[in-house]
Amino acid sequence: MSDPLPLGKKALPVAKMQAWQAIKSIRNNKILFIALLLTVFGSTVRLFESAPTPYALASSAGVAAVQVESPIFKEKSQLFELQKAPNTPLNSLMFEAKRQKAINGSNELFAQKIYEIVGDAPIREMVPFISQRDDKVAAFLVGIAKKESSFGYASPSKDGITCYNYWGYKGSAGRGTGMGYACFASAEEAVDVVGDRIEVLVGKNRSTPSKMVDTWKCGTSCAGDPGAPSWVSTVALYFDKLVEKNS
Repeated sequence: MSDPLPLGKKALPVAKMQAWQAIKSIRNNKILFIALLLTVFGSTVRLFESAPTPYALASSAGVAAVQVESPIFKEKSQLFELQKAPNTPLNSLMFEAKRQKAINGSNELFAQKIYEIVGDAPIREMVPFISQRDDKVAAFLVGIAKKESSFGYASPSKDGITCYNYWGYKGSAGRGTGMGYACFASAEEAVDVVGDRIEVLVGKNRSTPSKMVDTWKCGTSCAGDPGAPSWVSTVALYFDKLVEKNS
C-alpha cells in the first residue's frame, strides 16, 4: 500500500498552478475580473451586516440598535406621553379630542333624559344647549321653564316672533324686551344668559327649588306669597329627575 503523503505534496503545487492560471485568465478578461471583485465585495458586506450586534455594544459604539415593539406597548406609550406633555400643539389637540369625546358621550345620555321630559314642547329646541350645562343649572332651566311657561307654550313674543324667554326672565337681551321681559335673539342666547344667572345663584347657595324661590319668583322673600309652595313643588318635580341625589 503506497504512502498518501507524497501524493498530497505533489497535488498541492498542481492545485496552486491551476488556481493561478484561472486568476490569470480572469485578469486578462477585465469585465469578468471586475464582476468577480464586485461579487466578493458584496458578499463580504452582507456577511458583516448580518452579524448580530448586542444592544449595549451598539449603544456604546454609536450604532442605533433596532428594537421590536408590541403595538399594544406602543399605544400605551403614546397615551403616557400624551398625558405627560399635553401642552404641545399636537398633543393638546389629541388630548382635547379624547376629553371632548368623553364629555359628549355623557351629554348625549343627559340630553336624552331631558328630551323624554319635555317631549315636543318649544323648549325642545334648547335641549342641545341645556344639556351642556352643569346638572343643577340644567335642572333649574327645565323645572323653571315648566312652571313659568309650560316649556315655552306660554311665553312672551315681539312682533309676532318668540322671545325664547321661557323662565320669566326680566331685563334686556339681543332683541331688547318683549311684553316686559327679556327678548332673546336665539335659543342659544337664551340658555347662555339665563343659565349663567342661575349658575351664579346656585353658587350663592340657591341650590334647591326651596332656596331658589325667594330670589327667582319674589325677588327677595316669598314669605306670605300663596303661590310660592306651588312654584317649589313644580320646579322640584323636574329638578329631582335630572339631579343626582348625592350631588
